[in-house]
Amino acid sequence: MVMIDMPPTVVVGLDGATFDLIGPWMERGDLPALRRIVDGGIHGELQSVLPPVTSPNWKAYATGKNPGKLGIYWWQNVDVRNRRVYLPRERYHEQTEYWEILAEQDRVGVINVPTTYPPKDVGEFLIAGPPDGHNEGYATPPSLERRLNEEFDYRVRKRGMLHDGNPEAYEEVLDLIDLRFRVARQLFEEYDLSFLQVTTFYLNSLHHHLWDGADTKRGWEIVDDHLSALLDADVDLVLMSDHGHAPIETVFNVNAWLERQGYLQYDSAVADTLYSAGINADRLKRVLIRADDVVPITDLRGVAERFAPQWFLNRLPNESGELGGSKHEAIDWDASVAVGSAQGPVYLIVDPESPRYERVREELMEAFGSLRDPLGRPVASAVHRGEEVYHGPYVESGPDIVIEKSDHVNVREGLGSDEVFPTVDPNWSGVNTRRGIFAAIGPSFRTGTVDDLSILDLAPTLLSLRGAPVPDDMDGRVRTSLFADSVEAP
Repeated sequence: MVMIDMPPTVVVGLDGATFDLIGPWMERGDLPALRRIVDGGIHGELQSVLPPVTSPNWKAYATGKNPGKLGIYWWQNVDVRNRRVYLPRERYHEQTEYWEILAEQDRVGVINVPTTYPPKDVGEFLIAGPPDGHNEGYATPPSLERRLNEEFDYRVRKRGMLHDGNPEAYEEVLDLIDLRFRVARQLFEEYDLSFLQVTTFYLNSLHHHLWDGADTKRGWEIVDDHLSALLDADVDLVLMSDHGHAPIETVFNVNAWLERQGYLQYDSAVADTLYSAGINADRLKRVLIRADDVVPITDLRGVAERFAPQWFLNRLPNESGELGGSKHEAIDWDASVAVGSAQGPVYLIVDPESPRYERVREELMEAFGSLRDPLGRPVASAVHRGEEVYHGPYVESGPDIVIEKSDHVNVREGLGSDEVFPTVDPNWSGVNTRRGIFAAIGPSFRTGTVDDLSILDLAPTLLSLRGAPVPDDMDGRVRTSLFADSVEAP
């Protein structure tokens, strides 16, 4: 698809955005630019891939490929064969992102997308995003990073810890949201871009910690002000999110349930001892953050790693006394049958060629499907075999079961808690859902609503819109029904 004299395309990524949250504010007139985009353009819900988490969904958006082709199933994968839980960072850059294809014909800039660190050399510039990016080595070309540091005091990651309820930490987040757009608007004009992707991740943090609180609304008002300025430009403006959000009503500790049912065994004695002594990873983070005013935090982490054995660091509990990402150190792999990750993936520690494998999988799928929270509501809206929702070369190393959780449920993965359904933490009140947002306005888009739109559809659709080739190995569809009549097939 291509249009004569096509305007620039600006895609605004809004991590964790949901119409359930912003809809009432829009109706009251508190977010006039968003209301104008929805009423004057085309909009609908955008379905994420499973699980509905920042990673793998930003990578699925950028590539148009499902997690089975990416080999990324959550922030951390479980490698049953090698008995480890690890961040699959080496896979972040295996696949081509659609803006790399656009950069062959367009002037492209990309700002703040998660899972783009370390940054590729793409188009005019690429500025990597949080939460996995770092405050150094975040931009290509490197000269742009030096300039951003000098002119904007640019930071990829926040320093404050929001769950401490520190007002300064929330002000920092609001400043970072504003900073992304200030930089984006300046570089868009300066580089004369024909395609810009700018993303704000920290809206998602506000949703998690505050849901619809005052600072969350302030964050959205900042976004709305910048969208108003973009609406005044001659651009095709696209809004999208990697997933949606909902208030937490139920917390489900999947590994506590697996342990109670006899499917998982682990040793958390070291973590329990450290926790009893007041030593935990969250407290260590606070010390590092406070000391960062004197010594760069990267140096402090290096000091910690030099003087503390790795096995000790891996056994540090969190503030609730649980082991999370380092849980592989505590799992008794020989005695266990299954282990879960947050928000849905479950891995079987059983030989897939054995008769026992399918029997255990069916047992667990039936159990998860019938599981109810203390108020009698289903924990899962559906339960899938991994190969039913993923396809590609990494399926065999992916989860064997995928719990598609109910919207109100927060699935946690930590080891060390004996509570299957703990009370909701008031400092973590929002949880991801599959129902994100899509909206687009501009000369290239029609008005109205769109149904059945997948996050995988956006890469091929935007490539087609700009007249670029769509790779055959993308899983999404070109959604020509989004386009205005003036957009013609090549």
